[in-house]
Amino acid sequence: MRHRIALVAIVGLIGACTLAPVQAGKRPAARLATTMSADEALVAAREAFARNDLPRFEAAAAQAGGHPQAEYLEFWRLRLQLQSPRAEAAPGAADAAIRRFIDRHPGTLVADLMRRDWLLDLGRRGQWSDFDGEYAKWVLRDDDEVHCHASLGRLQRGEPAPDSREIVFSVRRFGDGCGALFDAMARSGALQPADLRARLRVAIESNGPETIRRTAAALGLDAAAVETALSKPSRTLARAPGSEIALIALGRLARNDPAAAAQKLQAGVAELRGEDLDFAWSQVAAAGMRRLAPESLDWTRLALKAPATDETWTWLARAALRAQDWTTLRTVVARMSEAGRRDPAWIYWTARAMREAGESAGAEALLRTLAGQFSFYGQLAAEDLGRLTSPPPRATPPTEDELAEPARNAGFARALEFYRLGLRLEGNREWNFQLRGMNDRQLLAAAEWACQRKVLDRCVNTADRTEAEHDFRLRFVSPYLDELEPVAAERGLDPAWVYGLIRQESRFIMDARSWAGAQGLMQIMPATARWIARKLGERDFRVEQLHDLPTNLRFGTFYLRSVLDDLEGSPVLASAAYNAGPGRPRSWRATLPRPVEGAIFAEIIPFNETRDYVKKVLSNAVFYAALFSGEPQSLKARLGLVAPQPASPSELPDRARTWPMRASC
Repeated sequence: MRHRIALVAIVGLIGACTLAPVQAGKRPAARLATTMSADEALVAAREAFARNDLPRFEAAAAQAGGHPQAEYLEFWRLRLQLQSPRAEAAPGAADAAIRRFIDRHPGTLVADLMRRDWLLDLGRRGQWSDFDGEYAKWVLRDDDEVHCHASLGRLQRGEPAPDSREIVFSVRRFGDGCGALFDAMARSGALQPADLRARLRVAIESNGPETIRRTAAALGLDAAAVETALSKPSRTLARAPGSEIALIALGRLARNDPAAAAQKLQAGVAELRGEDLDFAWSQVAAAGMRRLAPESLDWTRLALKAPATDETWTWLARAALRAQDWTTLRTVVARMSEAGRRDPAWIYWTARAMREAGESAGAEALLRTLAGQFSFYGQLAAEDLGRLTSPPPRATPPTEDELAEPARNAGFARALEFYRLGLRLEGNREWNFQLRGMNDRQLLAAAEWACQRKVLDRCVNTADRTEAEHDFRLRFVSPYLDELEPVAAERGLDPAWVYGLIRQESRFIMDARSWAGAQGLMQIMPATARWIARKLGERDFRVEQLHDLPTNLRFGTFYLRSVLDDLEGSPVLASAAYNAGPGRPRSWRATLPRPVEGAIFAEIIPFNETRDYVKKVLSNAVFYAALFSGEPQSLKARLGLVAPQPASPSELPDRARTWPMRASC
């Protein structure tokens, strides 16, 4: 959506770090300490806020008065009042207090976060005059529900709402705002029956039961029939349902058993003809490729005219890529949206398909559009054009005057204070909010300033944003080199690969801990750590030792060596194993119809997070190797080939970690 600033660009990838709120009273709260320091009280108040526990929050906040971050106490209190208003409070009772809070903190992140939450409340109440004024001032622009409320307000006033269709078709799930906008558009006729059918297909593609139900209701479908299609799709398909119900059932069945869904289609579903039948095959093909089913390409060829979105086409493109069916790949990519076709993955693989067809000039033109990018596909494109990976010339280091600018930035100071308290979510939000609109020189100064203060994740992420002037010493920091090199050498591991993995795992945050419990620089799960300790003969190991640098590096490199040996020395497979466990890459490899380039294997990994992880780890590793050696490096050589082998169980723990902590947390 053109009006939307992605959350990653503003507040970092914070989803894995956010504490899920719990309704007050659902669990007994531990008694607050009778006396706490202001720091302890602020942290306790943050925890109570996350649990939606207003009484406990107030008890903690009373002891945190005068804290340098006191504005957050007021923000959390107002948020709690919006989330759980008292029964006797009239709607909008907090409006005056919220407006005063925003006015007292102009230009700050905390004011803009408060404005966003207030906008959601104003939209729910239909207070459009106040809403419009605050919406125009809202900086983050990072919440689709707020945008939906804005479009809804315009529709209710009879004003043009040009973005409304784009919004209701792009959101995966309908919340209060987007659901109300969708309902209003359906009632008013702004969405015609053909539009509603198209939106139903989008809901089926994204496997959103609530969105399917809402769209089905707007189409006038029987609610009981919809529920049966969702819960018992085979039974529904045996009863000759209408076409929309048949599509819901077929899509649901495909998700759980694509082969069974294919059998249903091959036997004939009378209600599905024309574009409905094409769409049904597209869902079977996409679901089949998510499971790496060998029939996925055959199913893809039956779906090439489907009225699908990029949600589906990317999986069909992977089915063609796995088989190296370059003609089908080009056909599939051509069916994507303009944005989908601009994705570096599909630019690159389209160029490769053109080369296979003998269209060298067109292929090279496409590759040149990627070759300057510092990314997996940018590196591959440059290598196809004859240029190995090298870091760009280093920018002039920041001057003292330039370094003085971040030192004066109050938002950076707040971020450092939150990091000191262990509140990384708030710290990352504050830090990234300050980066808006910075030029390359300012970004480099902020990155250098962060590195000087050992805030290495912000150093890396900030340096990553520059567009013309770059310092890869900051993008690819290499702390603890004296400690890492000996343990990597002991295990026969390339330090560049280990650094590439750590950069993706923890961004060098020593006390990093994922929501699943993975810990330390190399993000090791406690169960895996205990297994490693037994293998190393360390009988007195305690999980807390994972935050000890030598222990974490020793254990992490031992496990990385173990998965590398378990997977015949393939860095691609071993990187995937470090993320998703060694059993999965073994099973994925077993589905290959023939040997493939490591780049193809990386792209067809069926887990979105693991696919992204593998590409970034190996891209990182090549840059580290170039920095360490001073010589250009080949990504393709590191990727190698992956050949099919029969699936077999691994003797290693099922996974190194349950799921990776997002790198900017």
